[in-house]
Parts: sequence; C-alpha cells; structure tokens
Amino acid sequence: MATTFGLRNQRGSCWVNATLQAVFRLPEVQDRYENDKADENNPVDLSLQEIWCSRGDEGLKALYECVKTGLMPAGEGIGDSHELLEFLCDKLPFLDKLCRFKMSHQVKCSNCEYSDLRTESLIEFSVTPTAKKQGLISCIGQSVQPITIPDWTCEKCKGKGCTKQLLMATFPDVFVFHCTTLNTSVSYSPLLNINANRYALSSVVCFNGGHWWAYGRSQPPGSNWVEFDDQRVQDHGPNNFPLSDTMRLLFYYRLKE
Repeated sequence: MATTFGLRNQRGSCWVNATLQAVFRLPEVQDRYENDKADENNPVDLSLQEIWCSRGDEGLKALYECVKTGLMPAGEGIGDSHELLEFLCDKLPFLDKLCRFKMSHQVKCSNCEYSDLRTESLIEFSVTPTAKKQGLISCIGQSVQPITIPDWTCEKCKGKGCTKQLLMATFPDVFVFHCTTLNTSVSYSPLLNINANRYALSSVVCFNGGHWWAYGRSQPPGSNWVEFDDQRVQDHGPNNFPLSDTMRLLFYYRLKE
C-alpha cells in the first residue's frame, strides 16, 4: 500500500495537512492504521485511520469536527501545526507516549548546598534561535545553559543568588523540536546524536507566514524525501535534504540499535 498521498486543502487547512503528513511518516503510526488498530471509541484515532486507508479521500471532515475550536479553525481557516500536534497527542495516547519526555528544572543556591529539582513532562522541545541558521545543537545548548539569578533568596541560608538550569531527564522515541520565532532560523541535519541517543530526521513542517507544508520520509533512513504541499506530492530522492529557513517543527525518530 502506498504511503505517500496528498491531502486536499479546505479553506486554509494546510496546517492540518502538514501535521498529518509528518505524523504519518512514523513507523508506529503506519503500522497502526495499516493493520486496523485504531481505537473504535476514539473518533480522532478513527478519522486518522480513515484518512490513511483511503489515501486522503475520506476522514478529513470527521477530523475537522473533532479538532475545530476558535484557536484551531480546522476546515475553516489557517491555524498552527504546533497546536494541532499538541491536540493529537492529548487525544491519542499511543502518539503521546512516542513523543513525551521529561525535563527537570534545577535551582541551586550559590551560597549553600540547597538544591531544588522539579520535573515536568513535555511533547516537544522549544528552541528560540538568536541568529539566522543557528545550529540545532547550539539552540539546545542555549536552552539548557545554567542561568545566574543574583536577586534570588535561598529558603535555607537566606543568602542571595542561585543558578537555574534545564536538564533532560528522559528522551523520547520521537523527538519533536518547535522553533518559536519567525525572525531567525535553525540549521539542522539528517542525524542527531544527543546523550548517547541517535535520531534520524523523519519530517520537517514549514511555515512561510501564510502557508504550511511538510517534507518527510519513511524509516529506515535512506528512504526518499517527499514534499507534501496539500494535494501536491513531489519525490526529491534520498539525497535532496530539505533544509529550510521556514522550518517550524522537526520530527526526529530514535534509531534502535
């Protein structure tokens, strides 16, 4: 069964299409819908399975009805692929499990041994590049760099000053990065090595200020890159890597040894 197909644009639904095409590149998603494993009590799951199995001919309207809110006008106007991904993870436990990871917020007093560690779970890592084409690893390092807060007061010693730092507590199977600004851009690569975890780029979701589209490839690495622009689908071969200044979401898939 073909895994590449276009999706029609209904009144600005390009943001929905781009997100779906990125999600449909994941092996677990393809296996789930190829083998009719959608939860029959979950309308979002069923609509995605219908979209996949009909190659985009059916299921989009049902998904719009599930998604549609004032902030996400599915089928009625332009929305945000980042917000749709959060919605899909909220409604699809299997997708949430693939994308979710834990980050810790550490506070250490500069004067005594006091330390506080609080952990939260996320489905994406936000990066805010400070220059054009800033490297992804540099953006990650920028986010987890210790920050000194001189006017903080320690509960234990009452001294002034601390360092705050973000720490990766766990790593997801699907590592999603969200670029939060339109004014700068991120440079990224087909492979990502981070803390002994190896990831292969699966999808890139792009936004130029008025239109969303995606690039993606199925796993394993080495498959052809495909551009998904609503109903237009273009094969770019295995070596034409989609490096774009308009990137808003990156989907990296963890490689199993």
